Parts: sequence; structure tokens; C-alpha cells
Amino acid sequence: MSEKTSQSKPTIIRNKESEVDIYTAVAKYEEQQTIHRDENNDSTIYFNTLHKWQDIMKWNYELKNKENPPKEKLEEYKNDVIHLFLILKKLNRLDKIRSKQKKDLLNKKKQEIDSKHLQQENLLNELFYLKKEISKCLQYKSSDSDIDLVPLDTFCLESPDSSDYIDKLKNGLINEHDLHIRRLQWEFEQRKTQQQQCDEVEKNKETILSEIQEESRVLQSILPMLKDIRTAAQPLQQSFGLAPCQARSYADIVNVLPKPLYYLYIQTDAYRVACKSKFTVSINGDEEEARRFDSNKNNVVDTNSDEEIDVPKPKKRHHKKSRTDTKSVQQKSLLSKHPLSVKLTLSLKNNTQFVMEFFYLVNLNLITVTVTSSWSGFSSSYSRELLSPSSILDALFPGDNGKESPHIVNFHQLEEEKTEFNTMEVGKPYIWAQSICGLDFLNPNTPDFLISRNNIAQVLRAINNRLKTRLSLITQLDCGDLERRFSINGVNLTSVLSPWNTMAWEHFIKLEYCKPHVEFGTVTENDLLFKRVINYKTGIQYWLSHW
Repeated sequence: MSEKTSQSKPTIIRNKESEVDIYTAVAKYEEQQTIHRDENNDSTIYFNTLHKWQDIMKWNYELKNKENPPKEKLEEYKNDVIHLFLILKKLNRLDKIRSKQKKDLLNKKKQEIDSKHLQQENLLNELFYLKKEISKCLQYKSSDSDIDLVPLDTFCLESPDSSDYIDKLKNGLINEHDLHIRRLQWEFEQRKTQQQQCDEVEKNKETILSEIQEESRVLQSILPMLKDIRTAAQPLQQSFGLAPCQARSYADIVNVLPKPLYYLYIQTDAYRVACKSKFTVSINGDEEEARRFDSNKNNVVDTNSDEEIDVPKPKKRHHKKSRTDTKSVQQKSLLSKHPLSVKLTLSLKNNTQFVMEFFYLVNLNLITVTVTSSWSGFSSSYSRELLSPSSILDALFPGDNGKESPHIVNFHQLEEEKTEFNTMEVGKPYIWAQSICGLDFLNPNTPDFLISRNNIAQVLRAINNRLKTRLSLITQLDCGDLERRFSINGVNLTSVLSPWNTMAWEHFIKLEYCKPHVEFGTVTENDLLFKRVINYKTGIQYWLSHW
């Protein structure tokens, strides 16, 4: 009967006014009861009810075992059991409601805790970010700290509106930051004024240099006139019995040459006289400047030798610009040339002339060579390539391309100053150039006269042969490029042969049929590459390479 009661559908009472759901009303009532009822009392009632249930079941069992049990008593026990069962069901419902309410409350508290935990994490992250930003601000170093400012006393004396800054700073009327800003502004104005003065000095310097160059040009133009006057005056001087004007000996300027260039000049001039070679050797440069250069160098050596005791110098802060300028000056000084140079001029056929100028880099103890050339009658592209001054002396001897200094010490000197050896500016340091100047890097103390003497003939012959073979090659190529237009009756020409052209190494190594030559080393980057193209009327081209 109890099961049927528990499984029955909720009863709905219908009125004229409204419909009331008894189940919903009872559920709300029991929810209110869970709030007002004591949970401990319900627990006590629950256990007491169970004990009564057990007692009634025990009594009912004993009564049924008797003969002819009274039905009224059994019915009474039955009603009591049903009543206790209903109490247990009600207590069970109240317990379920309480459990649900506690779970809901627990979930609510969990959500609140999670929300607060998330807020706490956000606050911690924000705090960490703020601490990081504060640390950056505290560690920030302004670039104005690298600027050398004049002392405060000097600033107060020289600045027109800063005479009482020290008193204001002591009395707290101005802080150090504002004072520093005003000092920076004043420093900026002073530097602008100094920059204007520097620009004016540079303009005056350029003007003076141009005047010096003009006067030097005038003096150089006067020298031939003086020679003509001296020559014309000799008969008159002889008729009057006067001593002729003594011309300055050419040996004076030869003695000013540095040792390597001196050996080069002496040996080439001796070879020219002995072998009657068709080349000229001369000295280029300003003798007075060379003498000043040598005297300054000797003064530097004497000064360095006198400084036996190192005197500590006070530390100074320098501007970044001044450090950069000092570095640039050191780099230029490392590659500085001697004021005098030796010029070797070779004249060949077809009005072709090659001029080789030998320079001595004092700080590197190195000889470099620059080449200039002039010719007429050659207009093809390969003639310009074959007679190019930048490469005509490359590989004159195996492995000597003049790209790097043969002196190992120079590598470390350039690396120390972070300077590149620009051959376009200072020339190429060929190994044969060092040998004909007597430089031996295995014994770098002094140039050796014997080394220069033993190599001069071989090198000059190699240079002469190189120039002649290049001119001969150009002549042969030009002969092959002459257009031969003729017609053959009954023959239909299907191809045209183009002129010879030079070919770049980068293009050569990309050709599939040329790669085996590159891999086996039969063709290298130092070889001269030429090509001709056979153009067929069908549009097919075949490339022929020659080296």
C-alpha cells in the first residue's frame, strides 16, 4: 500500500480560481522545513523510528508464531509499521533536500573561491608586471650620462642666467634634475656654436688648400720655363766666364725613397740601361713632403725611445663621435702610403701604354701596385677585359692574384683595427712586387738588395710577355671577327656565327657540359673564358667556350 502511495502521480486540485499542484506545494513546504528543523533532532527521530520498527517486526513475528493470533493486534502492528515507514520516507526526503542544498551551497562557495582565486592570480600578474616596469624605470640609464658637461662652477660663470643656481640648489628652490636639463640645453647651444665655427674653419681650410694647389700648379708650370731659361743662359754665362747653374742632382730625391722603393728604382733603371729595354722608370711625389714625413717618423721613434717610465694619465670620458674619429684616423694611418712612389712606364705597339706605380705602405711594410693603361684601335668588349688594369697582372705567377697581403702579420694588424684591405684604393700587394723590392717576410728586419737583384729580370720579362701575349690575342680575335659576306649560288645558309665575347666565371660554372672541367680543375677562376654563338634559323643556339 505504501509503494502504491509513493508511486502515485501528484494530485492536482482544480478550483474555479486556480489550479494548485500539491506536489510542488509539499516540496516547497519540506524545503522550508529543512531550514527550520534541527538536523540532529531528525537524526534522533530516524534512529528511534528504526528501533520501533525493529520492535514491531519482532512482536509481529512472535504473534504470528502463536496459534490463532488476534487479527486486531496484527492490523494494529500493520498500521504502526506503515506510519513508521511514512516517517522514514519523510526523513529521507528531508535528508535528500538537505544534501542537495549543501551541494548547491558547496558549488556556490567553490565558484566564489575560484573567482577569488582567479582575481588573485590576475592581481599577482599585475603586481609582477608593475614590479618589472618599476625595475626598468629604476635601471634606466639616459644617454645624456655619456655626455661630458662642463663643471657646475664653469657653467654658473659662463651661462648668462645661471649665476645663482648654486644658491638655489642649496636652498632647495631648484632640484638637480632641472639643473641638469638646463646644463644640457646650454651645452647644446655651445656645441651648435662650435659646429658653426668648425664649419667656417673647414671652409677656410678648403680655400687655403685650393690656393696651395693653384700655387703648386703654377710652380710646376714654371719649372720647364726655368729649365729653358737655364739652357738658353748657358752660352751667355760662358761668354762672361760665369759658372753654369748647377741643377739639382736627381740622386737627391732617390736617396729620400724608402729602402724597398730605392732598391726597385736602382734595379729597374740598371736593367733598362743594360738590356736597352723600351720602358722608363721615374719617381713620382713631393720631395719636401717626403723629407717631412721621414723627419716626423724619426721624431716619433725618438719620443718612444725616451719614454721609459709609464706615467699614469687621468681617465677622461670621450664622446662617441671622438672615439669614432680616432678609430677612423687609426685605420687610415695603418694604410698610409709613403709620399714618394716609383712609376714604371711600358710603351708597346698600337700606341698602347701601361703604367705601373709602386707604393710603399709604411705601417704594413708592404709594396702595392696600381696599373693604368691607354690604347687605341681596340673597341671590342673582350679587348677591354683583356687589357683591364685591375686584372692584367693577376696570376702573373701561379697563385699570385694580389687579393690579400702575403705578409701574415698584416692580417692580424688589419683584424685588430677592423680594417679591410681595399685594393682599389691602395693597390694590389703581389708577391712578385715584394720580391723585386727586396722584401722577405721570413726575415722582415730590413729589405735585402740581393733579393731585388735576383728577381728583377724575371719579373720584368714576365710582365712584358704578359702584355705582348694579351695584345697578340686581341689581334687574333679581331681577325676572326671580320665579317665575311659572300653568296654561294645554290647553297642555303642555315646558321650565322657571332663574334667572340668574354664569358663570366659565374655563367661558365652553371653550364652542364662545363661542370666536369670545373670539378677536375682543368678550368679555374683565374682562366680567361671566351664564347661564340652559332645562331640557327630554327632558333637553336649552341654555346662554344674557349679559354
